[in-house]
Amino acid sequence: MDISKWAFRNRNLIYFLIAVLLLGGAYSCYQMSKLEDPEIKVKLAMVVTTYPGASAHQVELEVTDVLEKNIRTMGNIDNIESYSYNDLSLIQIELLSTVPDDDVEQCWDMLRRKVSDARALLPEGATTPIVKDDFGNVYGMFYALTGDGLSDRELSDYAELVKREVNELEGVDRVELYGKRSECINISLLQDRMANLGVKPAEVLATLNGQNKTTYTGYYENGENRIRVTVNDKFKTVEDIGKMLIQGHDDDQLRLSDIARIEKAYEDPTRNEMFYDHERALGILIAASSGSDIIKVGHAVESKLEELKAERLPAGVECHKIFYQPERVGSSLGTFVINLIESVIIVVLILMIAMGFKSGLIIGISLVITVFGSFLFLYSAGGTMQRVSLAAFVLAMGMLVDNAIVIIDGILVDLKAGKNRMEAMTAIGRQTAMPLLGATLIAIIAFLPIYMSPDTAGVYTRDLFIVLAVSLLLSWILALIHVPLMADRRLHPAIDTDSSGKRVYKGKIYATLRSALRFGLAHRWSFVFAMTGLLLLSVFGYQYMRQGFFPDMVYDQLYMEYKLPEGNNYTRVVRDLEEIETYLKGREEITHVTTSIGGTPGRYNLVRSIANPSLSYGELIIDFTSPETLVEHIDEIQAYLSQAYPDAYIKLKRYNLMFKKYPIEAQFLGPDPAILHQLADSARAIMERTPEVCLITTDWEPQVPVLTIEYDQPSARALGLSRNDVSLSLLTATGGIPIGSFYEGIHKNNIYLKCLDEKGEPIEDLGNAQVFSSLPSLNGLLNEETMVKLKAGTLSKEDLVESIMGSTPLKQISKEIDIRWEDPVVPRYNGQRSQRAQCSPAPGIETEKARLAIAEQIENIPLPEGYSLVWQGEKIASDQSMKYLFQNFPLAIILMIAILIMLFKDYRKPIIIFCCIPMIFVGVVVVMLLTGKVFNFVAIVGTLGLIGMLIKNGIVLMDEITLQINEGVEPITALIDSSQSRLRPVMMASLTTILGMIPLLSDAMFGSLAAAIMGGLLCSTLITLLFIPILYALFFKIKNN
Repeated sequence: MDISKWAFRNRNLIYFLIAVLLLGGAYSCYQMSKLEDPEIKVKLAMVVTTYPGASAHQVELEVTDVLEKNIRTMGNIDNIESYSYNDLSLIQIELLSTVPDDDVEQCWDMLRRKVSDARALLPEGATTPIVKDDFGNVYGMFYALTGDGLSDRELSDYAELVKREVNELEGVDRVELYGKRSECINISLLQDRMANLGVKPAEVLATLNGQNKTTYTGYYENGENRIRVTVNDKFKTVEDIGKMLIQGHDDDQLRLSDIARIEKAYEDPTRNEMFYDHERALGILIAASSGSDIIKVGHAVESKLEELKAERLPAGVECHKIFYQPERVGSSLGTFVINLIESVIIVVLILMIAMGFKSGLIIGISLVITVFGSFLFLYSAGGTMQRVSLAAFVLAMGMLVDNAIVIIDGILVDLKAGKNRMEAMTAIGRQTAMPLLGATLIAIIAFLPIYMSPDTAGVYTRDLFIVLAVSLLLSWILALIHVPLMADRRLHPAIDTDSSGKRVYKGKIYATLRSALRFGLAHRWSFVFAMTGLLLLSVFGYQYMRQGFFPDMVYDQLYMEYKLPEGNNYTRVVRDLEEIETYLKGREEITHVTTSIGGTPGRYNLVRSIANPSLSYGELIIDFTSPETLVEHIDEIQAYLSQAYPDAYIKLKRYNLMFKKYPIEAQFLGPDPAILHQLADSARAIMERTPEVCLITTDWEPQVPVLTIEYDQPSARALGLSRNDVSLSLLTATGGIPIGSFYEGIHKNNIYLKCLDEKGEPIEDLGNAQVFSSLPSLNGLLNEETMVKLKAGTLSKEDLVESIMGSTPLKQISKEIDIRWEDPVVPRYNGQRSQRAQCSPAPGIETEKARLAIAEQIENIPLPEGYSLVWQGEKIASDQSMKYLFQNFPLAIILMIAILIMLFKDYRKPIIIFCCIPMIFVGVVVVMLLTGKVFNFVAIVGTLGLIGMLIKNGIVLMDEITLQINEGVEPITALIDSSQSRLRPVMMASLTTILGMIPLLSDAMFGSLAAAIMGGLLCSTLITLLFIPILYALFFKIKNN
């Protein structure tokens, strides 16, 4: 079927469809969901279980190991990483990246079932495990709510108000708060007053436990009415607690406030706290619904906050933006839209200069229609507008005009040759439709491995394939049906042929090409050896290229992780972070500092790591005046903080898609912690001797002291005290026994019972802590001997009560109170104990180069039997991405070869084209070395795309050679003439792609991709025009004239 002739017969339909593409595309641009980055499903979940009182090793063996064994049977798991702390088990499960996004929720349901099955196997005292599977939830809007002069409770109330109101907005999925401190009531028993007034701790505990419980008292039937009955004597205020009656000496009725200090406070230690520029704050994290336009949602949230501030929030309450994605999306998309427009202008100008104003204008109009039409199709398919999809358009810009260039060039040649006008408009389309379709499909297939790659990096760049596939196919259709229609109206060139009707190639460029081809055809093997030498030289140069995985995001913000060894008091964390914040605020390039203590506020950004909650952890979110000042000062600030706080791990981190906690990690696996320590220490020593790395640490914490009570069972039993009584009584001397709660309005207050010493201070010497029975037992006390003494009067009632309800100093029922040392955390990986030596590259050093500086020495550390070494961090992420990217590469090659064989009905011609592919590498290496760009994952994607571009050019040239030889042209002449004939379309296609990339060169994410394509395409195109004719002459044994 002649598509171009059909288009001429249906002009009005074509014009109508073009209008639909333009108007629909414009509408789609406005309506499309706009994001900063593509949506990525984070396939992580965490199982959290508390086991109060257990050591890290107890938690590992009795909780973590039990849960892990059950979880591992669920399938589809990539790895299980666990940390067993004192009192706490954290198990992180990562699914295989090949698990489809739609199946992830089903996997988490299976995880819940496996955890539930293991619940019966956990020890008594362990809580029900909680499964958290919301790690992929990104809160794109993160505010700090501050209130000048407001109490914590008032600020919390206003935060809840904001949460309720914002949650109602269309497009808002959920709102979370961070940094709320839990209120409590501390009842601190004063030992001296209790002794003077004859009050026993056990009696206080029993009274408190009974007083605040909700009891069921039934219903009263009154005629036709059924009325609920209740005994309402629960606490309503703090004063009610103090008024409780307690039994004292001689049946005295005492109030609790007579023997205890009752205070409102906050639970200690505080698990989560937040400050904004030194001012206490609450974090408000807002997530937009999936598929919504975050810019529109952001405007709605801002409007609601302004309304609340004007009408319902008091003066002094402010909402400060910490991370506000709508602004970043607007800025990022704005930059890429400008890049897109610049790219279109560059391409059209080049075409106008090289092919004439009218020809350039026709191709430019076709290009604009293609872009708008592609937006329409993407919107219809549920696509989003973000930096990757827009970068794909810039990347495709040169390729989108390739088909139109070939058609216009063919029309011009036929018109100048004096052909019939309709024949001139349609002949080139009829002749090249299938070769151009094959070339277009090959250009698309080159990016197929990216689309099929299931890991994070592949999913992130997947839109490159989708946009290229849609836009390139549309450009092929428009080149055949719309370009001839416009050419028919606008192109009227003069006839330009010699007396034989043959096209004449004038100009120095054509003369140079002819000379080079004649020389190459006369010295074929010399040319082949020269190309091979060039390729070997580029392979040698590869080792000097800068290597990387993913570039850092260009933000004016970074975050700082601060970690002390486990066992440090959280007050030290608070003090150090306050000092660091003061130092940072004193620097003129820093505008705001947000502090969070105890953990990460939330995943407010896709491209950052999330820390495990810990009392010895804190982090700062630091805003700079600009991205440039951030880059300029980050190393200086890092050096100062590392020197000022040598016993803390402090790391300034820029946002990066590779959000691993540490860039370089050497992980040792095996059964014995002592041997793992030795191995990790050996690796750490190597790192410390290597200047290419810095910020060295390990994930197995130093041992911490533990106060161990040697419980004297015979002495305790004689006094009717159990081991549980000792533990509970010690809790009153340390953290306090939780004995219930009461509500003040909607505010919950937990109640804790504590014991103070004679001076009203916390007990320092635990040997003097009073031990009492929480459930007094009469067994062994009301025996025959006791009854005889009671009857004889030798044992008074008071002495008997003292025996049952009294308390005993801890030192009387313990052999000794000793200090021992134990591990505060036990890390495991896939069921094996593990220890990692971790570090970061020194400033100015690429991660892989830094790793290679230590890799050989660390890999040579002798490993005992049963122990292994695995590289984690950026290395494993990079290796996995490369594995998935290249595992589908053979499929792409097979499809390309199949298309070439279908086009040429010959196997030698595809081999000739494929022989040119290595020449891409020459140009890539040269440009990477000249520009100093990092050869990272995105550059590799660009290099794969080059294969399609090169084959596309090769098809156009090979098709012309085949056509001329089939027409009976002398073979050598056909080779030279074909190269001349296709010089302009091939060079124009390459130049438009190369120069269209200029706006992307300065982009942090896609700059290396642009450089790789520009260098590789320029070099490979020049070589292709010479190499294909020479290889053709060799393969088909064509002799020189």
